[in-house]
Amino acid sequence: MLLKILKANPLLLLVSGIAFCTLLWAVSFLHPNETSYSYTDITLLAPLFDRVYDFPLVKGILGLALLLLMAGLWNRIVNKHSLLKQSTYFPFFFILILLSCRASLIGFYPALAACLFLVLFLDRMISSYKKERANSNIFDSGLFIGIATLFYIPSILFLIVLWIGLFTIRTINGREWSCSVIGFLLPFVFAFTYNLVFYPNYHWYNKIAGVFIYRTVHFSFSWEQITIIVIMLLAAFLSVWFFINKVGDNILKTQKFWNLLLWFMLASVVTVIFCPVKDSRAFAILAIPGSFVLSAYFLRTRAKLLPELLFLLLVAAVIVSMFF
Repeated sequence: MLLKILKANPLLLLVSGIAFCTLLWAVSFLHPNETSYSYTDITLLAPLFDRVYDFPLVKGILGLALLLLMAGLWNRIVNKHSLLKQSTYFPFFFILILLSCRASLIGFYPALAACLFLVLFLDRMISSYKKERANSNIFDSGLFIGIATLFYIPSILFLIVLWIGLFTIRTINGREWSCSVIGFLLPFVFAFTYNLVFYPNYHWYNKIAGVFIYRTVHFSFSWEQITIIVIMLLAAFLSVWFFINKVGDNILKTQKFWNLLLWFMLASVVTVIFCPVKDSRAFAILAIPGSFVLSAYFLRTRAKLLPELLFLLLVAAVIVSMFF
């Protein structure tokens, strides 16, 4: 019933998503110390995050603002390119839920910043479809992946997704491939120069190596974590199975994007393996394709009872995870 109401009232879905997200993030405003988790992610901009982490309230405000901006851009891209056959706010809703479902996700962290630039990469890549000259699109795509990599090093894997996109969405040529590489490398020139000038004694490379070498992973789950993991896995299995079987039902442009998103999803899974700290933040990038796949399932499935039940379970699991 709830799912049916939200599908019939897009504005209610939008408001509900913002309200629910704000409620989940309220902990960062009411109890700022609870969001001051130690820095653990891999980034080439460690001084920035170290400074922000000294101000927990600022960290919470920046994180929420970045999440809402990224979610809004992602939803706009999906609707602009008609990737779900109809205008909807479900991608916006689900990405907010997926990136607010655990306490460790409440805040400003490298993977969240990387998500914004990976969304921009997808937009430029999709916009290059059937474009005679798309050098600027490909350069921008590489640039956004480069910036994402500065924030979160495992994002380098999405350069492979870009090259796959050149094969599947376009007919690859040497000039476009060169544009992607130049765009990707450009942010590193500025970043290394900045670090050399302003932080000559900051051994950020040692810090990154130390995270890889010394950090241990402990798999110990509470019943709240087990609940949300089981429900998320169930939703993922059903929605991905539905997604794969429905790829061929779309027009050619949408088919190409759906296939590219599958590669994006695979790269997102690999980033989890490369991330040395296996908390919820390691899965943050998966929220981008995850929100789209969930939206496709809940919007286009013909089943009635199962989607309603699964949607309620998802919302309930997030509430249990955050407040119990």
